Amino acid sequence: MDTQSMKKLQEDSKFNQFDADGDGVVTDDELARSERMIQIENNDKMQDQQRLMAWVAMWSTIVAIAALLSPLVALDRVDMASAFLNTFLVAQTGIVVGFMGATAWSKSKENK
Repeated sequence: MDTQSMKKLQEDSKFNQFDADGDGVVTDDELARSERMIQIENNDKMQDQQRLMAWVAMWSTIVAIAALLSPLVALDRVDMASAFLNTFLVAQTGIVVGFMGATAWSKSKENK
């Protein structure tokens, strides 16, 4: 196709960032490639956040158990909070297990 007949972007267009070869024309391939790069970046950010959530859940579980086993918490207070603590520990462990399972599953799909 003749580049003279193709639509060109304005100089200050927000789509100029997608012009990979700098010819002033954003092709469908360039748009698709940039869309794919944005999707990869967003997935990477999401995975970073999920990893952070798993680490926070794991460490909060360890700290809670350490606090329960330390002399800082009286036994009568542990009995009062046992239902909450059981739910908290199961929920935090579920987050860690869910993250690890999803990671293993996605890696197994990549290898196929």
